[in-house]
Amino acid sequence: MLQSLPVNTHRPGVSGHWLPVGKSEKLPSHILAEGAFRPAPLREDIRLERRTYRAAAEAQHALGRLDEAAARLPNRHALVRVTQLREAGASLDLDDLFVALPEIMAMDLPDADLETGIDPRVLRLRRADDDAADQVRHGAHLGTTLLSRTARFLANVPLLESDDDADLIDEIPWRTGPAWLGGPREQDAFLLSTPSGPELHAGVAECVTWLDADSDLPLVVQLSLGHYQLAVLQPVAHTGHLSRLLIPLGCIRGGALRDQTLAPSLWFSRANEEYRRQIRAVVDRGDFDSWVTFCAEGIRELCESQIELVYRLEEIRDEQLNTLNQRNDGLARLVDALIGNPVFNTELAVKLSGLSVRQVHTLVKRLEQAHLVRKLDRNRLTRKKNQQVVREVPDVVTAIGMFDRLPYRRDRTVFDK
Repeated sequence: MLQSLPVNTHRPGVSGHWLPVGKSEKLPSHILAEGAFRPAPLREDIRLERRTYRAAAEAQHALGRLDEAAARLPNRHALVRVTQLREAGASLDLDDLFVALPEIMAMDLPDADLETGIDPRVLRLRRADDDAADQVRHGAHLGTTLLSRTARFLANVPLLESDDDADLIDEIPWRTGPAWLGGPREQDAFLLSTPSGPELHAGVAECVTWLDADSDLPLVVQLSLGHYQLAVLQPVAHTGHLSRLLIPLGCIRGGALRDQTLAPSLWFSRANEEYRRQIRAVVDRGDFDSWVTFCAEGIRELCESQIELVYRLEEIRDEQLNTLNQRNDGLARLVDALIGNPVFNTELAVKLSGLSVRQVHTLVKRLEQAHLVRKLDRNRLTRKKNQQVVREVPDVVTAIGMFDRLPYRRDRTVFDK
């Protein structure tokens, strides 16, 4: 275990200061030599270049286009649901826990018994995201929500009763050991985070105050800086996911998005090496311009990918209705429900569509006969006695997986049959 030395001796840096640390047999020697990093407080009067603000403005415009595109789907929640699935898969992948997308989708099914024994963190992550979005949408403070509520969800720690007079320090499920950026193994570390204790508490208090305060900075700039600060501090378990969740939640709070329709973990997973380089550029040289530009470009590309996904989901919906040559209300309701939940059983389909069991059975049979729906491979799921058959909408599952590999930039020929 890495032990921190007293914090009364430190070495100043460009964008924070360095704290000495004890010995470790596994951490890289050069990481031990430079010590643990304590970032300086974020400032409202930060000076950025014009090109940086231009990149942030382009990302903000893309967010607006995405929010408008989401309204094209009859069931807006379908895009929210699909986004959450993609975010969960990418975020878990960044934490070195790979779970196939259909398996994540199947976790909500009543009586579905996953043969693979998926880690319970998967379900906690999705429930925590839902709760956080709901809290922020109803006016809760961003930083306080993430660190005092969502962090407890993810750590499987009981939530505390709401108390306006409670000290935030007492509500946060603090980590007690060392933390680093780079991966779960000490050998992968490229930056040691602030040691647990008074320095970490002070840094988090500054960060939460900054996140929860009104700001005159452009939204994308503010969220880029907030993500950096939280990611570097690493105050709790699952900080990586929290710092990424900060971005769509901040977009909801700032009015740029109405729902969680952005999955930042996709971008950070894809650009992981560049992400590390940009974090070090801020730490070593104070290069916030490159960092904000990097985040802004990621947000813009994610928006473009999501907009393309909306178009593709629209196409799938129309193809299904046209193939059956029927556009009655019941079929439309079922198809709309399955766009956002492409792995389903009868009970879930009834719940989502509002149709009767008999109606669902009849319509699903027609979809199955038209090869628009198929039974899920039984090698993926075990079935208990009397368990309902699990099915999937293969076109939707394929589309989600394809757009998981950014971006097609309106190359519609990729879907030609």
